[in-house]
This record gives sequence, C-alpha cells and structure tokens, in this order.
Amino acid sequence: MDRRKMLALLGVSPLVAGAPSFARSAPKITPNAAPGATSHDGMDSSMVTVLNPAIATRLADRVPLAPRLDSLDGKTIYLVDFDWGGMGQNDSIQQEMQAWFAQHMPSVKTVIKIKGGNFVTDDPGLWKEIAAAHGDGVIIGVAG
Repeated sequence: MDRRKMLALLGVSPLVAGAPSFARSAPKITPNAAPGATSHDGMDSSMVTVLNPAIATRLADRVPLAPRLDSLDGKTIYLVDFDWGGMGQNDSIQQEMQAWFAQHMPSVKTVIKIKGGNFVTDDPGLWKEIAAAHGDGVIIGVAG
C-alpha cells in the first residue's frame, strides 16, 4: 500500500508522520450493549491500534567498508548474482564479466556464484565458502 494513502486513511499528514498517531473508528452499535461497553479483551471497541510508520530515531550501527585492493593481479574475485529472476537463469552478465577478465586480466581468477534465497535474505553459507576459499574480492549484482 502507498504510505501516503495509508497516512491519509489514518487521518495523519505525511509531514507529521513522526508524531504518534491514533485513529478512531465509529463505535459498533450492538443490541442491548451498555454505553461505553468494552470488548472481550478489555479494550474499548471504538479504538483501533495502528503501527506508526515513522522512521526510527536511532540509526543503524555503521560498519566501515573493506580496504580497497591495491591490484587485482593474481587475485580471486567472486561474481555473485542475487538471482533476481530465479532458477539461475540470469547469470549472463557474470559470464560476460568473467570473459572480460579472462581476456583483459588473465591473472585474475573469477568464480561465479548464485546467492541462495531472494535478494533481501542473507546467505551465510556463501560468505563462509568465499572466506574459506580465500576470496580476495566480491562483485555483487543482479544479472538480468
């Protein structure tokens, strides 16, 4: 759902989305219910609980980038595909990069790998494999 539409439905301006927001729904009219009756969980049935879409006030811990290699000569570079299209069908860009390295920098060893899961999930097994093989660098991308 579009965030602006969601905020508008909740009656909150996107400009003040960082402030706590509350929404009220029309009270349910239940036959024989006493005025101000509560639901079975003890909450007023006219209140709606919502998630505040505001950005967290604390930034994530920052990790410095790895130092840059002085040269690629004699190094092993892993070409990792996020497998955007699925089923390993999109490794043509990695194959073209591997062919480029073979022609222009023959001393560089390249290894093509496809990351498990989707593009937002981690693949600790792959990172351990690259570290165990003493990979010198990784080019990560979406081929397709």
